[in-house]
Amino acid sequence: MDKNKPVESELKEGQAIEQLPKKHRESSGEIGPKIKRGRYDSLELFEVSESELTIIERGSPSSTYLNFSIFLLSIASSFLTTLLTVDLSTKMTLFIIFTVICVLGYLVGVFLFIIWYQNRNEFKEIIEKIRSRMKE
Repeated sequence: MDKNKPVESELKEGQAIEQLPKKHRESSGEIGPKIKRGRYDSLELFEVSESELTIIERGSPSSTYLNFSIFLLSIASSFLTTLLTVDLSTKMTLFIIFTVICVLGYLVGVFLFIIWYQNRNEFKEIIEKIRSRMKE
């Protein structure tokens, strides 16, 4: 083999085998992936079930609950501020609409906040469950 021409290597049965450049190789020969490896002192592998993987992929829905809760509580606070600072006694329809939005905003916002508070650690619990399988 010519030392000046670059060669590719492939792993077969744990041994690195050098091959000729692509133009000298047979078209039917298969080559494995190129592997670059940075060595670790130790490596821990964790087994994950299908349901746990689905929960990890989906992410935590509790953050969505918190986002909507903050949004609704902010809207309700804005409408309450308007109700307290503006005289709407002559415009009864507008007063009713603002009051309904204010009350619903607070009710649903607090409800979503409670759901978020109860479920905020679900994602952490799954990760801790997976990590606890490792026996030291």
